[in-house]
Amino acid sequence: MEKPETLNLRGMELTEAGRYEKAIEAFSQALEQEPRNAGILYNRGEALRRAGRLGEARADLEAVLAVEGEAPDLLLALGLVAYEGDDYDGAEARYERALVLKEAFPEAWNDLGVVRFRRGDYKGARAAFEKAVALDPKYGEAWLNLRDTYDELGLKAEYAAASANLRALKASDDDEE
Repeated sequence: MEKPETLNLRGMELTEAGRYEKAIEAFSQALEQEPRNAGILYNRGEALRRAGRLGEARADLEAVLAVEGEAPDLLLALGLVAYEGDDYDGAEARYERALVLKEAFPEAWNDLGVVRFRRGDYKGARAAFEKAVALDPKYGEAWLNLRDTYDELGLKAEYAAASANLRALKASDDDEE
């Protein structure tokens, strides 16, 4: 019988390769031996989310919450599951709670902005995206979201500045290759 650590590593590799069902199988085998292992539950939850099995993903992540308690990354993951299931209230609540625990969390600010944007709250989205890029000036996805928000708000100068920032980020990425 393979060790849970080996199965977990295999599951992580399979998840990264996009082979979610095989990854879920590996994580499940590991959890047969260590059913309360929060790391493996979290990893299986991520594979389940990527496979579109949102209810099962939520259950695994909530099991981690029960074992480990609140953590910003876990709340971000739960928010993403809620968002992908079109539960914007649930997603927003998870992101906001993550930000109470860790205010300097650009990914949570970005994801909160996405929920607000989807709801048509462009001013709220703007504030969240601006916080994300202030915390991480090289966060391209947040710059893209902020640029689109400026467009929705009709802020032409800000839109142009965000576009220039995106071009500069892309050029620096190209230089690193």
